[in-house]
Amino acid sequence: MRGQSFDRIAVLYTYLFRNTSKGHTVAVADILTNYRNHGYEIEIKSFYRDKDVLNAMDGIEISYDHKTRGYWMKREGFEPYELRLLVDSIQSSKFITQKQADRITAKVLSLTDRHTGATLNRRSFVAGRVRSMNDSVVKDADNLHIAIQTNRKVRFFYFHYNAQKQKWYSHNNEPYIVSPFGLLWSDGNYYLYAYDGEKFRHFRVDRMEHITVYPEPREGAEQFKRVDLNHYQSEVFHMFTGEEMTVKLRCADHLADVILERFGKDTMLIPDGEKYFTVSVPVQVSKPFYAWLSSFGADMKVLFPQKVVDEMRAFISDLQEMYKNDGKM
Repeated sequence: MRGQSFDRIAVLYTYLFRNTSKGHTVAVADILTNYRNHGYEIEIKSFYRDKDVLNAMDGIEISYDHKTRGYWMKREGFEPYELRLLVDSIQSSKFITQKQADRITAKVLSLTDRHTGATLNRRSFVAGRVRSMNDSVVKDADNLHIAIQTNRKVRFFYFHYNAQKQKWYSHNNEPYIVSPFGLLWSDGNYYLYAYDGEKFRHFRVDRMEHITVYPEPREGAEQFKRVDLNHYQSEVFHMFTGEEMTVKLRCADHLADVILERFGKDTMLIPDGEKYFTVSVPVQVSKPFYAWLSSFGADMKVLFPQKVVDEMRAFISDLQEMYKNDGKM
């Protein structure tokens, strides 16, 4: 095929791709006008030849709609509902900034025609979502994947914010050098699961800066063989950092959804009277765990082990004491 003919067919493909879909067609007159706008003065029979070339390509079909008397292009690729899922996932992620979300969404929109794109060009608003303020995180996070694939350590700085919204860096302002073994999603955030030389721990990826692949080989491979990341993510991870323990809870029946969604559908719920059940689940015991537990009031109670029961009592007592003093700490 001569270069000019190939370029002309590309013009036709682009026009049909961007302007047609099922239910949205273009007339031959509009197609010929588009040719002319790109410097091609052709007759209708040339369009038919170009159309036949496209039809001969895998995954493309140019169809004629007798009702509208126009043409539209069927092609393999994402269905509209699949693209909507992609856009909603991007827009609702806390891991990336709004600027990055909009830029990535624009690229997704380029994968379809303008009619479908118009239904996708929206933001998804999620209650309680706080966007990441780290613009470099998406690009830098690629180094985590590279380090895992090449069996290397990673080096990064880890920051937090103080009450004045100023950054401060943990680890005495020194970089962490750890062995990465997995990347986990939880509640819209992205976490690195890594071995620090003594134990496994997790880091919020959007709080990591200057992520680089470190030349040393990873440590902790033997220890990682004993780790079940699915277990860690679905049952333990949500309770933040703390001592891992199995706790027994007594819950009101209406909290069955809460337990199953957080700890998995295979979790065993044992009836305890007419309106309650008990459950034993692994958690990382910490203040966030006690806060989560107390959010259900009298509908959820920890029964075992005694150490956790005592710490829960102390947690509640400390809160009561604080509010006795008009909320002053």
